[in-house]
Amino acid sequence: MSLILGCALTGAGLALVAGVAHLEQRRIRSRRRKLLDACRPLFEEARLEHGGDGFPRLYGRIGGSRVTIELIPDMMTIRRLPQLWMSVTLLEPVPVESGLAVLVRPSGAEFFSLTQHFHATLRVPNGFPEASLVRGQSPGATKVLATVAPAVATLLADPKVKEVAVTPNGVRAIRQVAEGRRGDYLLLRQSAFDVVSVDPGAMLELVDSLFSLRAALVPGKSAKPTPDRPSVPPRERRP
Repeated sequence: MSLILGCALTGAGLALVAGVAHLEQRRIRSRRRKLLDACRPLFEEARLEHGGDGFPRLYGRIGGSRVTIELIPDMMTIRRLPQLWMSVTLLEPVPVESGLAVLVRPSGAEFFSLTQHFHATLRVPNGFPEASLVRGQSPGATKVLATVAPAVATLLADPKVKEVAVTPNGVRAIRQVAEGRRGDYLLLRQSAFDVVSVDPGAMLELVDSLFSLRAALVPGKSAKPTPDRPSVPPRERRP
């Protein structure tokens, strides 16, 4: 085989691989765009947007309160596969003098974390996971922590919850949705996730917990979004 023919065959092979990878990436982005479609009917005034990577963001109201859902792909993991996080924010002001955030199993690479931006380290309350980092915007966050500790502990009882935050603008929780495929990451360094749709039941459970968290800070506020919220199929539970 001549050198020219060998180079041509090699070039053709590389072009084929690149073409297959491009088609697969298009399919991956198409699937990403649908991840929050099942959650949209549970919102009033719902608005769905998509980033350049295809991951959606959902804005709207639940029980009259503003709620935002954002999906965050995370490839900055140490000795782990890529993670897909769901950030749920209840955007309603709360009367706190200092922001507060709790990060579970911190690695130092959580670019999405509010905890990393606060500098007053607080004592971890009883009932929180041992591997928790608790920080406030100021030492005054100690009073906020004493008020919300039971509600935060309830949120952190879910091992998939990564962070819980309280700020004057509202409350937020970040929860794991999926882990990346090993083959795609090791071979192509791509963050491909097998999840087809975010479970609306899991999303509503997180919203319920955030309403309970806000109710601990705002007397008279309901701990539930609405008594007649849209129903969703029950989630399958592992034995």
